Amino acid sequence: MSAFLELLPGLRLEPLPARLPRPDRPMDPADEAATRFGGIAATAVHPFEVAAAIEAEGVTDRQVQRHYGRQDAFELAEDLYADTPRHYPEPEPVPSPWTAPLSASLLRGVLYALPGLAFPLGAPLFAGPADTGRLPHGTFALALSVLLTWAWNQALAHRAHSWLGRGQRRSAGRCLARGAAVGSGLGAGGALLAALLAERASGGVLVFCLGQALYLGASCVLLVLGGEAALLRALSPAALGGAAVLAGLLRPSPVTALLLVCTLGLTALQAWRLLRACRDDGDRGSAGDPKPPLRSSLPHGFFGMAMSLLTLGAALRGGHIEVAPTVALTVSMGPAEWLLYGYRSRIHAALRAAQSARGFALLSARSLALGLGSYLGALAALGGVVGVALTGGPSGQQLPGLLALGATIWTALLLQATGSAWTAAGVCIPAAAATVAGATESLVGGVAAATLLLIACRTLGRVTVHR
Repeated sequence: MSAFLELLPGLRLEPLPARLPRPDRPMDPADEAATRFGGIAATAVHPFEVAAAIEAEGVTDRQVQRHYGRQDAFELAEDLYADTPRHYPEPEPVPSPWTAPLSASLLRGVLYALPGLAFPLGAPLFAGPADTGRLPHGTFALALSVLLTWAWNQALAHRAHSWLGRGQRRSAGRCLARGAAVGSGLGAGGALLAALLAERASGGVLVFCLGQALYLGASCVLLVLGGEAALLRALSPAALGGAAVLAGLLRPSPVTALLLVCTLGLTALQAWRLLRACRDDGDRGSAGDPKPPLRSSLPHGFFGMAMSLLTLGAALRGGHIEVAPTVALTVSMGPAEWLLYGYRSRIHAALRAAQSARGFALLSARSLALGLGSYLGALAALGGVVGVALTGGPSGQQLPGLLALGATIWTALLLQATGSAWTAAGVCIPAAAATVAGATESLVGGVAAATLLLIACRTLGRVTVHR
């Protein structure tokens, strides 16, 4: 034996260990399943998602029974989902589609208020005996004309935006052209009806109401189609002339009333140009696509009627016209629009950040409170500034009613923008009727605002509303 070993000089013999090492023990089936599918289970939102991943790996029910001791992939998925802590990765930031520059919203607020400067220029047209309730001559004719035109234009704007959202700009232009003509006729007919019923409105009042109805129709076209800059240029003659009359630099006369005709002509011209551009743009999509249903625009018309009644109720108080709160409320519609975009942008981020339904509801309520509080702060500041400019000082008695009305309008606009137009109209129409009937403005506005706020917190706290 030793001679044989000498023939292998490179061979070294090691002593045998006392115990041979045992082979690795097989992994526990539960640990193996957690290792293989734990990453999927940690990010899943339902056991079915884990089951789909197991089946996608080619694991059959027989293999699940043999290796993991479960009946099928669904039972294994349920156990994994229950035993694995949730760990959702942070979503990648996505730019919000709900963005709008503050300057554009402020410009729209100014455009809503500037037509008010036409009234000093048109003062000679309103000469005559006072209406019932000691209101200025022609107030009822003007109010009914505004009421009908405002309601019609709200529905018209919604329907035109429905066409634009489908990429059918030519159809939107055709809708606006026909709708603006009908709305102008409604406004003129409302003024004529009020004149016939009251037997007080003069021919000058009817002429002014006709011009106002035509202007509102043309301005609706410009605002829907993005012609804010053109509308600002068209308003310049009447705005500058009205400001000069208020400053005492001019006296209203039939000659200064020509500035109103100039503004009306420029507005109609700019609207016609945009409508002609829509006709040249054409439509995208199939010609057989269904039209937007008319009933979808109906609540927006009712909502516009309610808003006009609330605004008119706030303006016509105590036998005279309250100019300051009306101007402040009108100008505030610009910041209101921007804050509505802000709410939608924060909700877009909350949809990705919230990890539970309750968490999203809290984020929605916080965003709602931030938007409403910011708007009321802006409205209070505007009320003070406008009060100082027009009456020499802010009126503390008007502020509670103004803020209550503002809260009602902003919350209703938010509900309308998120698909609850019927709800907004259903709350605002009774509030408007109570205001016209003579109920206290702060009480009516407070009740309506509280009701809308409760509805908004409950409705907008659901994820499905925002998708």
